[in-house]
Amino acid sequence: MRYLQLIAASLILLSSSCGNNNKTEIIQKERDRKVDVADKIVNIECDYVFGKSDLHIIDDILIAEESYPKEEKVDHLFDLNTFRYITSTGVLGRGPGEITIPSGILVDREKRVFWQLDVGKKVLHKFPLDSVLSDKMYMPDASVKLVDTLLLVYYSFLNDSIALGKAIEPFTGSPFVTMAMTKFNINSQEIRRFGYENPEVTGRFTNSYFALSVEDGIYVNCYLHKDLMTICDLNGNLKYNVYGPGWDDPEKDDNAYFGEVIIYDKKIFSAYQGSCRIIVEGNMQRGAYPKSIIVFGLDGSYQKTIETGSEIFSFCIDEKNDRIIVYFNDREEPLGYFNIPVE
Repeated sequence: MRYLQLIAASLILLSSSCGNNNKTEIIQKERDRKVDVADKIVNIECDYVFGKSDLHIIDDILIAEESYPKEEKVDHLFDLNTFRYITSTGVLGRGPGEITIPSGILVDREKRVFWQLDVGKKVLHKFPLDSVLSDKMYMPDASVKLVDTLLLVYYSFLNDSIALGKAIEPFTGSPFVTMAMTKFNINSQEIRRFGYENPEVTGRFTNSYFALSVEDGIYVNCYLHKDLMTICDLNGNLKYNVYGPGWDDPEKDDNAYFGEVIIYDKKIFSAYQGSCRIIVEGNMQRGAYPKSIIVFGLDGSYQKTIETGSEIFSFCIDEKNDRIIVYFNDREEPLGYFNIPVE
């Protein structure tokens, strides 16, 4: 009898060990540690009016890349501490150094440079921050031509010449936009596929937001149409697949999940929606935006959900002041900030 008990105990231990053997797969059925900051958001009253923008920071400069520019320039620069308007750059047009369709910024903080992507011309225009600040009429004299097969979208620099990120595949034969993880050599203009891709994510579900941290040795993809975050090392090897409560549920295929993602202070911050991506208002339909930011550990562990109560179009993290700056979609003052909650 004692012998049979020992065998049974051994089988249970073996089964338990096998069940936990695949440490790359993390399933999170609940994310319920919520922190509400809705009443802690400080409105930023700017002395320059601009529309929906993606936000970036280089040193003490806040850069707002306007999605649908109202004036002749695309990128607007503000003092990060006072939010005083400084200047604008990136002239709209079809001439040399001008931008036809602004489509994202690639930031090199070490060199104090940002590259403006123009999908219309399929080029990257180089904007040294010091040149922009000293010359209100600055026009980029250095541009990088992009190949047709993969078009940059979300990228970060790995070193002086190599960037990693997500690119659009424009000629897939599909009515939906598909994306691929790629490596880009800014000197040779070579773009090629790179690293791990979750085999269960195909077609339009490949759309994801990307962030990279050289210091932490990881990059992250947070998927728009799947409740999935992948964490890889800088060689492209999978560290973790993190599955949320909406993963692999066909009834939730019309949901939107992750938005913009940033790695900061040994944590991963990502905007998160988790509900239908279309809102009906009266007789009109429009796209919905996340109202939350989920905080994860670098190992994919869930830490907390920051509830803002307002729709987040884009956000950035002000590391010097330990606060999150947001461009909101549904507030009278669209630009605001709040301190990163510590509880």
